[in-house]
Amino acid sequence: MVFRMLLILCMLKAQFREFGDRVVLQVCGRLTEAWVGELEQCWQTAMTNYPNHRMSVDLRDVTFIDRKGESLLRSMHRSGASFQASGLLIQEVVHQITGGSK
Repeated sequence: MVFRMLLILCMLKAQFREFGDRVVLQVCGRLTEAWVGELEQCWQTAMTNYPNHRMSVDLRDVTFIDRKGESLLRSMHRSGASFQASGLLIQEVVHQITGGSK
């Protein structure tokens, strides 16, 4: 297992971990406009460094997602990402983005 810390900001923390043929991008905090660009950069780095891996985004520690955050998650989903979510708000956002598939 490889662990890389990519981003720690006052309202958002993101890191990715490699598990065999899968990379999990773990996100904690509030995914709002101020941090979307940073998370997108983290995502692009993971995609570049692990082009043949399945990508998963762990949103279980995210407390809020605004429209810009939703837009980024939609883009990630179109790129093949799957999501893990908890909490009613975050689960509903993921449901709307994925059409019910995680």
